[in-house]
Amino acid sequence: MRLKISQLFPSLLLLAVSSLGPSIATASDAGHNNELLEQLNLEQYHGKVVYVDFWASWCGPCRQSFPVMNELQESYGDDNFVIIAINEDSEPGAAEQFLEQYPANFTIFYDQNGELAKYFKVDAMPTSYLLDQTGAAKYRHRGFRQKDVSKINNQIQSLLATTAQQSTSLSNSGDTE
Repeated sequence: MRLKISQLFPSLLLLAVSSLGPSIATASDAGHNNELLEQLNLEQYHGKVVYVDFWASWCGPCRQSFPVMNELQESYGDDNFVIIAINEDSEPGAAEQFLEQYPANFTIFYDQNGELAKYFKVDAMPTSYLLDQTGAAKYRHRGFRQKDVSKINNQIQSLLATTAQQSTSLSNSGDTE
């Protein structure tokens, strides 16, 4: 039996995220919520560093994180970096009001029933995952503190540098005449 990458990706993402610790979804959860993961369609970002952020309108630290995420998207957006913010509000109007005050220059995904947050066992708002170009979760951030912004920048730069090094290695590995 042959699987398409789009069928396999949700399970691979789950396995990558579960490697960050026991409080995140485990491989036994792989059969659940695939429909939402397919809608999220993270495989379209293969080859990019992805910052996935779970947030809600009632979350005070989320108000501080949105301007920082806008800066991150602006700083690294041309370097194969993308931010996806997953809203966990049960009422869409609450998210819309939040976004009027704190506009987002990045992708917003709505998860009104909180299924993805349960799936990834998010236990704090905001919670962010930094995925490398293969979709493997490399870092998790619970909550948001201004003092962590330089660490997040360093992690993004490190992952982008790894991506650039791999691209250079691939382009230099061909035969020469």
